[in-house]
Amino acid sequence: MEAKQYKNYQDIPKKYRWDLEAILENKTYQYWVDKYKELWEQKIAIKNSKFDNLASYTKGLKLEEELTLVTFKLHNYLSNNLNTNLIDPKFNKLQQEFDFLTQAFVSRFGSEENRIYAHKDKIWDWKEKPELKSYKRYLTDLLDSFTHKLSDDVEEYIKKTSFGKANLNKIFSILTNSELDFGTIELSKNKKVKLNPTNRLKLLKHQNKDVRKQAYQNFLKGYIKHKNSLSEVLYQHFKDLATEANVRKYDSVISMLTYEDKVSDALLNKLFSQVQINKKVLFRYKRWYKKFYKAKFGEKIQIWDWSRDLITVDSDYSVEKAKELVENALKPFGSEYMNQIHKALNENWVDFMSADSKRGGAYSIGSSYGIDKKYILMNFNGQLRGVETLAHELGHSMHSYYSDTRQDLINSQYPIFLAEIASIFNELMLYDYLLQKSDNDKLKFSILTSMINGFIATVMRQVEWANYEYDLYKGIEEGTLSSSFDSLSKLYYQNSLKYTLERSVKHNDETTIFSIYVPHFYYRFYVYKYAIGQLVASYFFAQYKAKGTSALENYIDNFLSAGNSDYPIEILKKVGVNLEDDQFYKQGFDYVEKLIDQWVKLGKKIFKFK
Repeated sequence: MEAKQYKNYQDIPKKYRWDLEAILENKTYQYWVDKYKELWEQKIAIKNSKFDNLASYTKGLKLEEELTLVTFKLHNYLSNNLNTNLIDPKFNKLQQEFDFLTQAFVSRFGSEENRIYAHKDKIWDWKEKPELKSYKRYLTDLLDSFTHKLSDDVEEYIKKTSFGKANLNKIFSILTNSELDFGTIELSKNKKVKLNPTNRLKLLKHQNKDVRKQAYQNFLKGYIKHKNSLSEVLYQHFKDLATEANVRKYDSVISMLTYEDKVSDALLNKLFSQVQINKKVLFRYKRWYKKFYKAKFGEKIQIWDWSRDLITVDSDYSVEKAKELVENALKPFGSEYMNQIHKALNENWVDFMSADSKRGGAYSIGSSYGIDKKYILMNFNGQLRGVETLAHELGHSMHSYYSDTRQDLINSQYPIFLAEIASIFNELMLYDYLLQKSDNDKLKFSILTSMINGFIATVMRQVEWANYEYDLYKGIEEGTLSSSFDSLSKLYYQNSLKYTLERSVKHNDETTIFSIYVPHFYYRFYVYKYAIGQLVASYFFAQYKAKGTSALENYIDNFLSAGNSDYPIEILKKVGVNLEDDQFYKQGFDYVEKLIDQWVKLGKKIFKFK
């Protein structure tokens, strides 16, 4: 079936919609709500007595698991139904009722943290018992976290006053999503269009260079106009976290933000330095991109031209064709993996089509333990990017499948640190399959361009931004930075010099506005994980190309199946990935260097270079 936008979600053929009723297991929604209430009442009834002895505590943990599984069902049933029609009155009402019900129970339950703290010595002994074997790491981490706990009264004060605390991320989001004015773009004498974040990329690809220039400059001017407000909001957000880290007696704000994943300062600096050292392999790509651009368009490339397509490939994919390509690309993963992929594509795991009022983008569900179908929402557009998205989201779903079937609940939910690896690996498998099977040089050139640009965006840019965040936190802690845009932009500029692929970078508002522009800066030091995901996926792919299916067996058995059974870095070590080894980073850049070699060779042929 061809991609199309439907006015009403119910008009989409059933085979292209997910089957969310399967979550309820042939029972009514009300049955699960009643079960939820029953389990919460039991949980509240034993909230104090469960600490009396090991047997009672073990029983309490099992009850918590049972409640968690019911919560997962209700959460996924409601949120995913709502995402197919965000204005659906029925599911909006059910969601509000469920949220209200949950809040009432949470209020009655009170502070579990304080109760655990009061019984911490008992639990420290109990965690070594066979009955709690699967809970040992969870309980160890929980008890260790009390090192940074404040007094009960202070914790209670923080919790109660958090409701009235300014949400700086929300302020940034409202300002940048609805209140910035990017002006209008003149497409022709009699036609203008209002610039916004949605149409920006399309305008940057426009054939008229004046349109591209206006789109590039006007978009940045929208932010530059509010640069002092945005820098103040970001600075205060970082200062809040730095204050929290200091009060809770962490060594630094970075150590607080990486505490859960057990990521050291040394590892972060290894990532930063190795990306800086290895970036040289990308210089050749930039150099030849400029040559190909001039050969194609007869003019020197400008900064607003980098989104313009060197090659336009007419490629429309039906849903059925996309399914076929993805299944063929993933076949090397073996029978169990492919059985689940076949089910996903043919037994209504995937909600393929776009519809008015449906949530945009794509995702694979979380909180999936106990739910057989690891559902995927898409807005399939019939383009190659849509095929890539299907492969990507199936990577997440298969990670969930193996984690859920190989681990118990407490150790099943893989951390964000590892979350993008399986999805990116699937993309690489798809690209590899398409490159092998296609005899269309322009399509292959387009795919390679996408792969190389993806690497630059995910590794180079995210590490550059992470390094800036790192330095910004340090500067706030040491008192060397002010909240002015001038102060933050200078720091950003100095950092950018370490990562740029250009000979020189001008220090002006246009080049440094990114210091306050990136939404992910509000996500508690997060973006470096994207880069690690790309590098680890490249490692797994290189292992597969060198060793064949034995490498995939190792990947499935020791990575996909590991869930959250150990700390992320330890899970990676068990599968042969050492993030502290220089060679690991070199291998990632060696991989992209080989892509660049293929890309240059094809480009010379297409653009007629001798």
